[in-house]
Amino acid sequence: MSELARRYAEACFGLAMDKERFAHAARLIADTAPLRRVLEDPTIDWREKERVLDRLSILTEDAQLLNFYKLLARKNRMPLLPEISQAFHALDLEAHNTAVCRMRCVHIPDETQREKLRKRLCALHHRDAVELEIETDPDLLGGFVLEIDGVTYDRSVLGRLRDMKQQLQERRMI
Repeated sequence: MSELARRYAEACFGLAMDKERFAHAARLIADTAPLRRVLEDPTIDWREKERVLDRLSILTEDAQLLNFYKLLARKNRMPLLPEISQAFHALDLEAHNTAVCRMRCVHIPDETQREKLRKRLCALHHRDAVELEIETDPDLLGGFVLEIDGVTYDRSVLGRLRDMKQQLQERRMI
């Protein structure tokens, strides 16, 4: 993440912008290819970009947010929006003592299992909350792999097989 994107995110966060509206607007722009192309094109005049932004209802409902997006357009910084959005989200998580946990598993756990996992991770990592990002990975064969706060917990069948192989190789060397 660039320093410039982080600074823009800090400015937005410092202004206490509505995080849901901010994220929704960023997703709308990212997911609408023609809109994104116009806003990111350095050959299009910034005044034309502002006119486009003035027509987006998600922005016209919040003058502060609209002004921020116009600033990005004026300075040709719209390509930084995905990074700014990511940094803004990270600042919000940090402010609420929340960690992101990336979970890879063969089958997605049910809500009861996810809640139990969140509580355990909160206790282990001294967090108030944990946001789970779940991705299925059939290569694990079973179990799961968690990555949170720079720590990896590998409780997968694939990981255990890898550990067993390493132990057997180490015993052969003795």
